[in-house]
Amino acid sequence: MKVGIDKMGFYVPKFYLDMEDLAHARGVEVDKYKIGIGQHQTALLSPLEDIVTMAIEAAYDIIQDDKDCIDTILLATESAVDFSKSAGNYVHKMLGLGTHVRILEVKQACYAATGALQLACDYVRIQPDKKVLVLSSDVAWYGFDTPGEATQGAGAIALLVSVNPRLAEVHKGTFVTEDLADFYRPTYSEIPIVDGKLSIRCYTSMLQQVDPGIDYVYTCFHLPFASMADKANKALQIPLSKEKVDITKRFGMMIGNIYNGSLFLSLLSVLVYAKEELSNQTIGMYSYGSGAIGEFFSVTIQDGFESVVNRRQLIEKIEHRQAVSFSSYEELMTLFASKERLENFVPTMKYLSDYNRFVIAKIDRGNRIYQAL
Repeated sequence: MKVGIDKMGFYVPKFYLDMEDLAHARGVEVDKYKIGIGQHQTALLSPLEDIVTMAIEAAYDIIQDDKDCIDTILLATESAVDFSKSAGNYVHKMLGLGTHVRILEVKQACYAATGALQLACDYVRIQPDKKVLVLSSDVAWYGFDTPGEATQGAGAIALLVSVNPRLAEVHKGTFVTEDLADFYRPTYSEIPIVDGKLSIRCYTSMLQQVDPGIDYVYTCFHLPFASMADKANKALQIPLSKEKVDITKRFGMMIGNIYNGSLFLSLLSVLVYAKEELSNQTIGMYSYGSGAIGEFFSVTIQDGFESVVNRRQLIEKIEHRQAVSFSSYEELMTLFASKERLENFVPTMKYLSDYNRFVIAKIDRGNRIYQAL
């Protein structure tokens, strides 16, 4: 029995900052960002959005024909809006799903979405009449004028897991876990504490421990920044060509780090830009979550997958976004940081865009209220 990803949804906010503008503002060479870390743009959240609205946007279209079959939602994030209530509860309501749905929020840095996907596949194997909605939604925020500022981003991925998947069969992986201090965010801090050089060493070390040494047509990587694909590729027993590595990071270059969704953003890049015929091909997938867990698994792309992957629509989501000035970037991220600390909040409509189908209506005594437009 095949189990895996039946459909895949994706959301990226309308607004972005070009790395050239950031470089000029910070007084550094543009190549440090565009070549050194491989980032050309970073996606920016508007005050009307958060991880909940992004998750809803990513999931909405792919679940419309399957609402009666979905009985579990697993939402992976390291940008939680509540220490107690799952963000998935808000998503569930706005998607109009039934009351008999189990919802969990899952956390393990950028690895949690992969763990949730594997758990969802195991669940569907024993309940093949059910489907699981796996969501990843994150805002990578490191603060102004910090070493990680150029690697920020925002976005969401939705995976509908079922038997007889139309997109990709998911295979079990090999994983390794250690207690490492490369990246973490304690409760007292609004931004992560990062040892970038240590994190890269941990990432590549775990990759080498779980790399199966198979010559896949592509291997996709978790991308905290786009040039991490080049570093990871060098650690593989059987590296990809430069042309293929460039394809795996193409979306990431334009969006930035979306934490849990970054690996699947790499997969989307391959599905959209690969020059090879992908039907019945197996693609390697390396997931890394600081702290740390690494897992290497694979997916086999199904014959006819094009019926559930709209390449043109995915490209348009990237190309039709709007660049903002550096001052607007500062305004947007200041609003984001302050909103997450407020007991009561009503967003400004200044940044409402044609990308928004769902928005925050208000925060009332900490409870978030959402609205469909």
